[in-house]
Amino acid sequence: VSRDTPAPGGGSVAALAGALAAGLASMVANLTQKNATSPEHHKALLQIAGSAQALKDKLLIAVDEDTNAFSAYMNALKLPKQTPEEKSAREHAMQEGLKLAVNVPLETARLSCQAMQIALQAALQGNPNSVTDAAVGTAMAFAAVQGGTWNVFINLKGIKDPAFVQSASEECFRLLKEANDLRAEAARYMDEKLSR
Repeated sequence: VSRDTPAPGGGSVAALAGALAAGLASMVANLTQKNATSPEHHKALLQIAGSAQALKDKLLIAVDEDTNAFSAYMNALKLPKQTPEEKSAREHAMQEGLKLAVNVPLETARLSCQAMQIALQAALQGNPNSVTDAAVGTAMAFAAVQGGTWNVFINLKGIKDPAFVQSASEECFRLLKEANDLRAEAARYMDEKLSR
């Protein structure tokens, strides 16, 4: 990021934001475990920490996958297009590259929505002194969901498969609704916790 190249770009940064969100959720759960209020609470914190760590690892992989997906599309643009066969092969490669450039940020949005859920659970069940860490996790994960879906939508513009476009669009709208609902729940909880 910050070089004069188009990748890594927003899709990779969205995945990184999701990974950071999951990392914060795991941190809060791990910090709280030694002060768990009951065996059930300890078990819930272990679950939050483990799930968050697994999400973080997947999202870190998505950082590079997003760059690679964009590169696949850019490489398809460079294919020869002199003959009808070359044009057809190039168009096919471009469409496949665009679908990959949709699938990766769509997965980032899915995983980041899960990271929002986990970060909210960390806020609700974690140490009150760490509540803002978990809340920052929900905010980062929301940015990752939004960034992932934005990257999906821009890449869908070039895809000629209507069923693929409809399916991906519908999933993005569902993820955005869920993320907005989680963000509102987190904001209500934080307003309550931070009010005097």
